[in-house]
Formats: sequence, structure tokens, C-alpha cells
Amino acid sequence: MDWDRLGNEAVEVLSEYIRIDTTNPPGNEARGAEFLGDLLEREGIDFKTYESEPGRTSLVARLRGGGEGKPLILLNHIDVVPAEAEKWDVHPFSGQVSDGYIWGRGTLDMKGMGIMELMAMFAAAREGLELKRDVVFLAVADEEAGGSKGCGYLMQHHPGELEADMVLNEGGFANTTLVPGHPLFMVSGGEKYVMWLRLTRKGVGGHGSMPTGQGALESLVLALARLLSSERPMRFCGTTRGFFSVLAGHWDMLKPFREDGDVETLKRLIVENNLAALPALNSIVRNTISLNVLHSGVKMNVIPDEAMAELDCRVLPDTEPEEFLAWVREALDDPEIDMELVIGGDLSPESPPEGALYSALERAITDNYPDAVISPFLMPAVSDSRFFRRAGVPVYGIIPAHLDMEALATIHGLNERIAVEDVRNGVTFIYELVRNICT
Repeated sequence: MDWDRLGNEAVEVLSEYIRIDTTNPPGNEARGAEFLGDLLEREGIDFKTYESEPGRTSLVARLRGGGEGKPLILLNHIDVVPAEAEKWDVHPFSGQVSDGYIWGRGTLDMKGMGIMELMAMFAAAREGLELKRDVVFLAVADEEAGGSKGCGYLMQHHPGELEADMVLNEGGFANTTLVPGHPLFMVSGGEKYVMWLRLTRKGVGGHGSMPTGQGALESLVLALARLLSSERPMRFCGTTRGFFSVLAGHWDMLKPFREDGDVETLKRLIVENNLAALPALNSIVRNTISLNVLHSGVKMNVIPDEAMAELDCRVLPDTEPEEFLAWVREALDDPEIDMELVIGGDLSPESPPEGALYSALERAITDNYPDAVISPFLMPAVSDSRFFRRAGVPVYGIIPAHLDMEALATIHGLNERIAVEDVRNGVTFIYELVRNICT
């Protein structure tokens, strides 16, 4: 296999793919699926498309194996989040290749990974690998808006296409700042689950010149202040304990935890070193609440008789939904508030960092990135991985892109881009994973 040529091909294909605007909403994933389908057809690889709604298309391609075990699924999503073009240095749908990067919305989240997976499948087909199990390339719609029109739709209506022994997806990446001198490949084996809450409070309205102290907005704001100021205790699920165990081998400040492995020691060290001040770390050790919407009032001098707030809550995988809701009610300390669960509340199990398939993933990382340190990782957001984990299928998320904290902020932000070298090496990494698991 001419890996240089294949890497160049991957860069060119990704640049073209970025030019297809699949912003969700509205999605228009059919255009992306058509692009991928044309490439698969040229390679002679069988594929099917499934449309949940007009324009909302997902694609399933399959390399047949010998049937020894269920497939390996290479999962990715076609849709991307919106981008404000006037604020970018380059147009977000240009696919521009310059300064060693491919620029554009979706390069990291996650069209770049999708093309690495696709080109790895092409390499397996061109090499004529004798596969013991199927390799499935799964490109889905609607991940950025909850997945109900993509992976959720397929799981409900075409579950046979999603049978697998293992899924590779997004979730982690190669952090270049946490372990000096080494890229930390953070393999996501779990993620928090979402609970969007709508709080409604009625109260006594009236003229703004005569405050009642019982206005709806005033009462709701006071309750929200109690909630947001309430201490949320640190909790460590299995994935997060594994993450800090790896960090402890490289951070002197965590040496006491390295020596005794006691979670109470870890809590003390996090407090003493103020590590929870970092939002990225705080989000993986606590249930989080973000107050994002507040509605009330019609006029400056009218006391509103109704107020509404919306909260984005992200809950650790070892916390039961009923337990979390009970804590929220207690912290609000206002029985007059009506609390509605708008979306979410479904537990997302963890995939353990062990077993033959996980070992094959570790081997592919170390073979292609010899200086890598590998760690379990809890994704603080949600992804399509949860659909598989709830069905008992292990999912591991790792985009082989080397990112510092500044580069990480471009995901869903400005000037999203991926290094050309990461794309080229990523194809080889995923090919090695396919070979390790499927031959």
C-alpha cells in the first residue's frame, strides 16, 4: 500500500467533503451521504442509505468478513453545527488546505474522522484483507441535534444494521498539554447523559411601583440562585478514576493518590490544587447545571405573574436520574416551581477499558504513535455512542488529532481545523485497528 498516496487522497477527499454544507439545523445530510456513496461506488463497496425524513439520510457500507463474531463499526456523523462565516479567518465551508491544516466546520467534529474511517476501509478493500468479521462504515444524520433522525432512527427501525462487537466513534483525542512530552490519547469509554429541565414559576403580578415580594420572576431568580450556589459533590465513576490514575503517573501533585489509590485522597488533592477551577476537569467529576434561558415579563413597569427558566444539566453515568432530580428540587427549595424534563434522562453505561477488543485498540495506538500515553476518558457531552452502549455494545471514542486547549476550543467554535499530518496518520491508525480486530 502506498500510504503517502492514500494520505494525500484522504486530504483531498476531506477538503471536498467540508465544502458540502450539512449544518444542523436543517441538516441536509442527503448531500453528504450522496458524496460518500459516490466514493464507495467507485471502490465497488456495497452500501445502503436510510432516510428518516426528506433530506435526513444516513449511510451504511459493509466489507464482508467470514462471520467470526459481529462487525466492527466505524461510526461518524455527517451533520455539523452552524458557523458564523464573518468571524472566521477562512470561509467555514471552503475546505481550504493551508499552513499544514485543512480548515472548515466539521474537520474535527467529525467529518475528518469520517474520512479517515472511509479511507481505512478503502485500504482494507484494496489490500484484499481476509476479514474474519464484517467492517461497517456508518455515517449518520442528526448527531448534533440529539440523533433521533439518525442513529436513533436506525436503532429503532433497522437494528440489524447496527449489530456489532465494537464501535469506534468520536469522544476523545490526543491532548498535547496534560502530559509533558507525550500526547495523551484519551479514549472515551463513557459519557455524561443530558437532562434539559424547564422550570416554571407563577406568582403575584402587579404594578412595578408596588413590589409584592411574590412576583414570579423574583421568586424564580431566588430559587435559581439557591440551586446554582449549592455545592455539587465530586463523584468518580470508573472511567474517571482510570483517567486520574494515568495522570497521577505524570503529575507530582497527584503523587499521594498514585501511592494509595484512595478516592478521598484524590478529592483532597483536587481541592488543594484548585483543579476544579478548570471547567474541562470540573465537568468530569461533578454533575453540572448551566442556566441558559430565562423568560419573563412584558413591560418595564409590570410585575410578571409567570417566569420560566431552562437548564442544561449534564449528569455523571453513575448517577440515577431520579436521584439527580430530587437533588435539584431540594436545592431549589420552592415547592411552587413546576419542573419539566424536556429531553434526556436516559442512563449511558460505561464501556470498560479491558478485553481483547480494547487491547487491539491500544495496540493500534502504540504501534502508530510510539510516544503516546493512553488513558480512559469520560466525555462531558453526549454522542451517538449512547445508542450502542445502551444495547450492550462497547464503544470507544478517539479522534487521532493532536490538540492543545486552544485547538480544542475550535470544536463548535471559530476557525475549526485539523492538521494534514493527523489526517494522514489517522488513516493508518484506523487501518491497523481494522486489521487487529478483523483479521
